[in-house]
Amino acid sequence: MKDQLPGYTQLRRQFSLQQDEPMSRHTSFRVGGPADLFAQPVDRDELQALLTAAKKHHIPVTLLGSGTNLLITDKGIRGLVITTRKLKTGVRIFPGPEKGDHAGMILETGAGERLAKVARIAAENGLSGLEFTAGIPGTIGGAVFMNAGIPGKEMAGIVRSVDLLETESFNMETRLRDQIYFTYRSSGLTGIILGLSLTLRHRDKNRIKQTMLQNLDKKSLTQPMGMASAGCFFKNPAHGEPAGKLIEEAGLKGFRVNDARISDIHANYIVNTGKASCDDILLLKQIVQTTIMKKYRIKLETEVRVEGE
Repeated sequence: MKDQLPGYTQLRRQFSLQQDEPMSRHTSFRVGGPADLFAQPVDRDELQALLTAAKKHHIPVTLLGSGTNLLITDKGIRGLVITTRKLKTGVRIFPGPEKGDHAGMILETGAGERLAKVARIAAENGLSGLEFTAGIPGTIGGAVFMNAGIPGKEMAGIVRSVDLLETESFNMETRLRDQIYFTYRSSGLTGIILGLSLTLRHRDKNRIKQTMLQNLDKKSLTQPMGMASAGCFFKNPAHGEPAGKLIEEAGLKGFRVNDARISDIHANYIVNTGKASCDDILLLKQIVQTTIMKKYRIKLETEVRVEGE
């Protein structure tokens, strides 16, 4: 920790921040070195105050959601790490302004709410649209930021608006759906998602729950659920076979570097089977990319974000 720098000491004392916090505790990969300073703000005011103080003391800031689509280096992250997982405002549901065939219900929530919780509340209220998220880990803010989804369905299809905090000006603004430029596994947003609203449709709640259970059962059979990973590691190529099938056909299923291993269940998952390091995972990533390039002339791009020095 850079405790010898006055700014770090002042920031740590002002907000009672954790220091040298192992990031392996805060990522689904269970990998990552320490953060100099670590904060978990519980509301927008605390988040703004942290960002303002960090800027005043020239301390770099790294933002995390729930750490489910993230790989942090073994050396960790310098400066201040802020997780938004505690930015919770509950879930509110009310009728939308549209009438007739376009009528829908609006669900509003904070970015830190668990995606699974929001989907369950929607189902209990007979609101359809989130069934495809069954089994997707993390917060709903992270799901929108990364445009999480499955083939044929993405968060982009149900997002109505996003409350965003600009990281330079610290101004808050609301962006409507047509102001957000979603692409495959990206929202194009550069600020911090604080809250959001979705447009959902009425449907029989039993059918919604049945669909969610079917999606969850399918994922449990085809994905290494419960193992330490960051979800699908590589983006599917724009054309041709999906990344997992390419990796499997290249004979890499089960290939490992120490405790980092290509899953035997789904080849687009790298799993930490014990004490894998970030370097182990990155080396395995490089082996996969090199093999796929040589065999198919396809460059696999990563879906997982890497942070740290």
